[in-house]
Amino acid sequence: MKKIIGFSVLAVAMFMFSCSTKSDESIDIPEMSEELTLKSAQIAVAEVQAEAANTECNYEVEFYANAESLLTRWWKMGKLFSWNNNLRYFENKCPDVTIEENVDEYDKTITLNYGDSTALNNGKVLSGQIVINILGQRNSQEYSRLVTYTDFGVDSMLINGTSEVVVDKVDSTFRKFESDMTFVYPDGTTVTRNATRVWQWIAGLETSEIQSDDVFVITGEVTGLIVWPDGTEETYSKVISTPLKRMARCRYVVEGEVEIYVAGELVSTMDYGYSNGEDECDHFALLTTGAGEEVINLVQREYNGKAKQNQDKNKKQNNNKNQNGNG
Repeated sequence: MKKIIGFSVLAVAMFMFSCSTKSDESIDIPEMSEELTLKSAQIAVAEVQAEAANTECNYEVEFYANAESLLTRWWKMGKLFSWNNNLRYFENKCPDVTIEENVDEYDKTITLNYGDSTALNNGKVLSGQIVINILGQRNSQEYSRLVTYTDFGVDSMLINGTSEVVVDKVDSTFRKFESDMTFVYPDGTTVTRNATRVWQWIAGLETSEIQSDDVFVITGEVTGLIVWPDGTEETYSKVISTPLKRMARCRYVVEGEVEIYVAGELVSTMDYGYSNGEDECDHFALLTTGAGEEVINLVQREYNGKAKQNQDKNKKQNNNKNQNGNG
């Protein structure tokens, strides 16, 4: 039986998780100018991309940090690293792994080199380098984990910065991430983010060498500075109002809601659980701004109405198929 949660931030996370059912009352977003409405949509979609990339970063760290003992044994025996039963990497082509350790002080550094391209089975492509520095044994009070990202790429986004990870010493299903990272987008947009995240595994944690069955929920908040290609900038904050649900086999969050604030004012909400079709790994979310509701395509970053038309069409086709099958 799992024990009671250890550190205080997790109590907050559990409170947020227990209150995750949607309210019947809609959130009122004030009327905004056309320019501010467009900007709020752009910020929301840029934040979606940053969140997806940040989650992928954290997930890679979790995988290799959890496998620390096995990796070290293999390293000492001179074996090559391969996760043939993992189903995480396309054709099981993993990053190059090197390990340095100081046994006396339990100081271990794991370097992951993804080269120019390491493809995942969920469609994402990773590149660059992650360095994980682990101090202390995992179940000890001295345990800490500092992660550094150097020109780390998730698809066409480039990431630099650090993240500190705390594993709860009483309930191992929880992780706390505090990060200070910079994301550079293909169009030149730059986002500098300071984030606090709490993850709780709800499935798959017991199979540490297999990631494809992992399911977890995420709570927390973000403060950020976004600099557009023309040099203009905007500060914003994001709060996860309903915990985000992530499935390892999916490219994007599948459930949950977030709220975006600019200058302390609520400017948009994003509902990842909008689509309830047969495919749990859909790439649509419902964006609400001062202009109303709009379905966006998380892959193509669409918010011009086309995604809604396509999504409604797909829903209608699925409903027709279901009705024919039931008949």
